Amino acid sequence: MLTLKGTLLNIFTSSDYTNQETKESTKGKTKLQLLVKVPLKNGGHKNTLYDLTVPPEKVAKYSNSINKEIDVEVGIMGEYKFYGI
Repeated sequence: MLTLKGTLLNIFTSSDYTNQETKESTKGKTKLQLLVKVPLKNGGHKNTLYDLTVPPEKVAKYSNSINKEIDVEVGIMGEYKFYGI
């Protein structure tokens, strides 16, 4: 399990998606917008904005944490690079 720590800036629902070939619609997903300080090799840091999809039942857990630092359990999809610090 991985945990991402950052400042919660916003909670929003993405737009619904319609497949142009099949005309099948998918409802938009609820996302947390998280500002994360990412450490750099030179000792500095950069701010990175992440939009994290969360299950609807977990939204209430974060709804009172706007502009506060939070921890979010995350999984990884696709290719991502990590390095030791």
